[in-house]
Amino acid sequence: MRRIGIIGGGQLGRMAIEEARKYLARIEVLTPEYPSPAAEIADASYVGDLMSFEDVLELADRVDVLSYEIEHVNVEALREAERRGKTVLPSAGVLALIQDKAEQKRMLEAYGLPTAPWAPVGEEGLAAAAAAVGGFPVVQKSCRGGYDGRGVAPLADARSAAALAGPSFVERRIDFVKELAVVVARGGDGSTAIYPCVEMVFDPRVNLCDSVLAPADIDPALRLRAEELALACIRALEEDSLRFGSPRGGAAGVFAVEMFLTASGEILVNEIAPRPHNSGHFSIEACASSQFDQYVRILLGLPLGSAELLAPAMMVNLLGEAGEAGAPEYLGLERALAVPGVGLHLYGKRELRPFRKMGHLTAIGRSAAEAGSRAEQARSAVRIVAASDAGVV
Repeated sequence: MRRIGIIGGGQLGRMAIEEARKYLARIEVLTPEYPSPAAEIADASYVGDLMSFEDVLELADRVDVLSYEIEHVNVEALREAERRGKTVLPSAGVLALIQDKAEQKRMLEAYGLPTAPWAPVGEEGLAAAAAAVGGFPVVQKSCRGGYDGRGVAPLADARSAAALAGPSFVERRIDFVKELAVVVARGGDGSTAIYPCVEMVFDPRVNLCDSVLAPADIDPALRLRAEELALACIRALEEDSLRFGSPRGGAAGVFAVEMFLTASGEILVNEIAPRPHNSGHFSIEACASSQFDQYVRILLGLPLGSAELLAPAMMVNLLGEAGEAGAPEYLGLERALAVPGVGLHLYGKRELRPFRKMGHLTAIGRSAAEAGSRAEQARSAVRIVAASDAGVV
């Protein structure tokens, strides 16, 4: 039985473990806290610091294959695990490239992949960087550490001060009409499975993904273009990661490529995530093989499954209510699950915070419109509040 180590204890690890139960695999997790969504259902869990060289290597020594469900991991520990002969998927070199968003931008440019004009914020300051991309308005982005809307700051004009500390760059602000994403599964043998292009809608209050529609409501030719572009990004990642010490075949795993669609019909790559992604959650109910099933197959060295979309779907995130904090109480689940075609996933997080992702639901239908209507009907029934408000109906 293959022993798989997952660095991170969040909901992505949890959903991967749920899929792994149909295979013969032992899953061990390094988590920064216990209880946590993945750690509670793992075969073994260890509390430690994901950025600790020693903690990461300790998990590596216990397993056959090492992976991660979050980017904020000690890359040098992964490199050392590889030097010791351990399989790391995706490789340490891939993660090193992904962790630095400026390096991602350089890679996209070097391989001729379309992306928003950008420039590093150097000694000349923010105004000079903005001028290099055509002037304000711009978006300032941290090179490292950004996640779920953090590390991103829109800047309107020349009076704007740098909003982010540490190394950063600016991008020209893109007036996009839709945000798109494509999930690509890549096996260790180079085989690929490409999920249909989806359309993401973000909650402007916290810049978090609010919903995902599969397939995206765009011209089929644009969907095909986005899917081809996503595959080209992963091939570029495989090649460019060699600069960071990645072995050939190091870009094995599940990747999400986020993109912008402009009013002129141009598709621009925003960034790449080297793990299962919020934009692929719909695949659990809607595809022949979910992104999490693919992830486990890759870690086990099994052939990829089919990414075929079996039915149109909409995924919506379930967030903590504004102003609510404490132990969570889930209200309205019975009404939500009474809606036809709805599947529910709760992450088991013990602490509720305003707008924290606590779960998601996916609705399938005979059409995208029917799936969307069902998803919104189910979501409107659900409230996630602090347990002291459990009497609210």
